[in-house]
Amino acid sequence: MAAFGRLVAGLGGPRPEGIAVSGNGPTLVPLGRDGKPVFPALLWMDQRSAQVPGQPSLFLPKARWLMEQRPEVYEKTAFFLGCPEYLVYCLSGEKTAFSPSPEFSPFVWAGDAFAAFGLDAGKFPPVVLTARRAGRVGGRAAGAFGFAPGTPVYAAGPDFLMALLGTAAVRPGRCCDRAGTSEGINVCSQSPAASPKLRCLPHAVPGLWNAAALLPPTGRLFEWFRRISGQEGLPHERTLVSILKEEAAGAEPPAFFPFGDGAEGGVFLRGGEKLSPVEALARHGSGAAGLAVLRAIGFLVRRALADLEAGGFPVEELRVCGGQARSPLWNACKANLVGKTLRVPAIPDAELAGGLAVCLCGSGGYGGLAEASQALVRFAGEYRPEAGKREYYDRLYGEWGIRN
Repeated sequence: MAAFGRLVAGLGGPRPEGIAVSGNGPTLVPLGRDGKPVFPALLWMDQRSAQVPGQPSLFLPKARWLMEQRPEVYEKTAFFLGCPEYLVYCLSGEKTAFSPSPEFSPFVWAGDAFAAFGLDAGKFPPVVLTARRAGRVGGRAAGAFGFAPGTPVYAAGPDFLMALLGTAAVRPGRCCDRAGTSEGINVCSQSPAASPKLRCLPHAVPGLWNAAALLPPTGRLFEWFRRISGQEGLPHERTLVSILKEEAAGAEPPAFFPFGDGAEGGVFLRGGEKLSPVEALARHGSGAAGLAVLRAIGFLVRRALADLEAGGFPVEELRVCGGQARSPLWNACKANLVGKTLRVPAIPDAELAGGLAVCLCGSGGYGGLAEASQALVRFAGEYRPEAGKREYYDRLYGEWGIRN
């Protein structure tokens, strides 16, 4: 929350006219009557949940787990909020839940879902649709953070939906690749996906859908390599330069295969011989070992694209955003590995541009989220696969895919 104050102080001009808060989900924050947390937030990656067959809510299974496994905490909980909704509560005192559309609301909470989960509906605030006003900045928050009292706070939504707006992936066929510590590839669709390999949720734009292929945390995997190779404190581009020198010199590194979750390592293969990371570094050096890891990350993305296309969602280009999108070296390498053109928006933190679209729609500046998104988003970079290298990378991917 201190970041709000620093932001407003750093603007040096008129104070913001509206605020939109996005964040990860589904994260659930249990709060007492005094508005303070009574238990650590149940994060989106937290596996503790109690599902109910046929119920799509992404949040209520966490609340049900709490009711069953920590009944004393559940009893003390006066209300549950999502992560961004908790920040809105801190700013405005209003209790809400965000949903981009009535079609999405069952994935939050709605209707008879509370009875199906055996939960007290009174602990769950009403749903507010994206770009509608969720509250106004209260006097206490205004004094603490520098906003004008009464500044409207608009309902935004989950970070991945804001990234769709921030890359203008608001027409069927447009594809957003959110790449940071974790990574997900999302395609705007006219209809829901039927493939079990894809996750499909309603889009931020009413009437559209979002088909998603989820990847292991690719950025975290690259950080693991930097740590084991002693490069953790170096700039990312310096690591990439040393890796790509190996490729330019024609190196043929061992193949690398991440563990199932893709977060903390994997194994290297040279022919039929398995090598531990320590053995691969000692035998081939950090540049070649890093090239193997980099190729595996690119091939994970390529496999996700193949799953989307097999599910009926052809992808012509990737609109990349997030921390990884800031690296020209990685963007150029990734274009070759996946065989697609990459486009980088002028604001690579696309969730911020999506939040701006929400604010402008909420204040009446645009007729809808799709209109605002397309008017706001501009692209600052484009990376195409290198001519003449398609067969080379197709062969490498084919060999990698047979073993993985």
